[in-house]
Amino acid sequence: MLHQQKAKSRHLFSVVLLTLLISIPSYATWSIIAVDRVTGEIGIIGASCTFDVQGIASIVPKKGAIVVQAGSSYFARMKGVELMMSDSSAEAILSGMRDKEFNPERQQYGVVLLNDSNAPLTYSGQLIKDWNGSKVGDDFAVLGNILVDEMVIKNAFEAFNNDREESFAMRLMSALKAGEMAGGDKRCGLQYARSAFISVYNPKDDAILKLSVHGIEKGGKPAVSLLDQQFKNWNIQQSKNDLIQTQNTIRSFNGNHISSSKIDAFIKHQMDSLNMPGLSIAFINDDKIVYHDALGVKNNETQEKVDDSTIFDAASMSKTVFSFFAMKMVDDGLIDLDTPLYTYMKYPDIAYDERYKSITARMVLSHTSGFPNWRFLDQNGNYNPNNKLTIQFEPGTKFQYSGEGYEYLAKVIAHLKGLKKNELQTLIKKEIFDPLNMGKSSFVWNEYIEKHRVDGHFKGKLNNGYSNDAEDPNFKASASLQTESKAYSNFLMAIMNLEILSQKSRNELLKIQSTSLATKKSKERKYGLGIVIEESAYGTNYSHGGDNLSNTALYIFNPEMKVGYVFFTNSEHKNTFHLNLLDFLLTQ
Repeated sequence: MLHQQKAKSRHLFSVVLLTLLISIPSYATWSIIAVDRVTGEIGIIGASCTFDVQGIASIVPKKGAIVVQAGSSYFARMKGVELMMSDSSAEAILSGMRDKEFNPERQQYGVVLLNDSNAPLTYSGQLIKDWNGSKVGDDFAVLGNILVDEMVIKNAFEAFNNDREESFAMRLMSALKAGEMAGGDKRCGLQYARSAFISVYNPKDDAILKLSVHGIEKGGKPAVSLLDQQFKNWNIQQSKNDLIQTQNTIRSFNGNHISSSKIDAFIKHQMDSLNMPGLSIAFINDDKIVYHDALGVKNNETQEKVDDSTIFDAASMSKTVFSFFAMKMVDDGLIDLDTPLYTYMKYPDIAYDERYKSITARMVLSHTSGFPNWRFLDQNGNYNPNNKLTIQFEPGTKFQYSGEGYEYLAKVIAHLKGLKKNELQTLIKKEIFDPLNMGKSSFVWNEYIEKHRVDGHFKGKLNNGYSNDAEDPNFKASASLQTESKAYSNFLMAIMNLEILSQKSRNELLKIQSTSLATKKSKERKYGLGIVIEESAYGTNYSHGGDNLSNTALYIFNPEMKVGYVFFTNSEHKNTFHLNLLDFLLTQ
């Protein structure tokens, strides 16, 4: 009974592993075993003057690769596969294959493991024919016997090792061709080889690509050249398939591709479960918006639908746009980041405190001015319209989030331009909104916004919150921007693609300027100029949220990956939605 169970297990084992198991003996010439420890790919190539060389090798998915050539014992190879499946070390696998019962002195072995930082191991038996030998790199090994000379191995090694920018499969094929050009199997003359193969395991597909050429008569066409043409045809088709796939997908921060239909389903579920009335959302890949939707309702009671013309409240995401505008004024020579603002304009609201004379634009935009968030809120959050503006610490010495600072800087820029503060909207429209195709975006209330903006909701009920409206229509550099996801995406792409601003000013915008201390409610944060900076496993992320109680919004982008998203909602649920969305994007 026990014998039957073992036999059954071995049969199942050989079927499920996706290994390349061919029991016909092969007398191989040159081969490469390799892994990519970043992508998880595993590959083997080989060529020979024999009828069929592909039986020399086995890939064990997610584990590694084994080659047994020259005498090429099927049983030695299967012993290695069994040991590899049980997570044995490379040393133990090689030792198992060198058991005397497999006649190892007539064979040549190679073992490479994916999850082992050590270099592959090779062994050449004393009875295999010249020229024979191997050359080992950190993550691959080239082996050969009955070669024209050692240049076959040397050239194949260099081709694979020196072309690291190419895809893993392409590097393998290039190495096999390099071996062919150096002379290949000395038994085949100018044919170089009668059979050849390439096998690559890709964890994204959880499958093995397998291409082979065999059975060519001696003196016929070179097998490696025929395999190369087969590989090129596959590569062209693969590129077409990838293009079709990516045209209908969104690339996430970690490189995941997610179908638009999955995004649709996720968003619908989130809106239903979180009770979000309306949403405007857009995803950025490279230099374009690859997904956009405007859905839900503007008002829970009237059920008026959100559409592409609907405007949302950006709240504190206004700060990033205003910071960008301020840096344009720096580029134009209107202001300097580190010149005290009082030298441009005296500020009666705070002139009683001499410390205000050290406040600069850099301090304002990085929240180190010393001002409170709003003068009309005391330290306990109580509202008092009669509170005067104060400085709560020496400017430039620590972080404190402040909308008041942004309003001060806006007044300075308006003064220098000879404008009223509300007239800054016209200047920003000319310098930022129009060049970036930001549509009807505005810092000042107008008739279009009155007609097209959503109504705010809190806990499912209508609520005005703290947003601008017809009764409070004025320009607020820190909080009054009205816009939507397509327009704001165009703005984010301008940051990523270095539009409008100089390189120096864009660098200042994205450079760490200050750090907020951790509290019971929030973790420590690094700030640039009007932007939050956070390191992640996939590079540096830049973000900012907006929250006017009943209207909330958030963006995040990663210039290294060239991806990002922005969304607006007429509810209080930005934080939960953002966390759920980010988790979804990183785990699909």
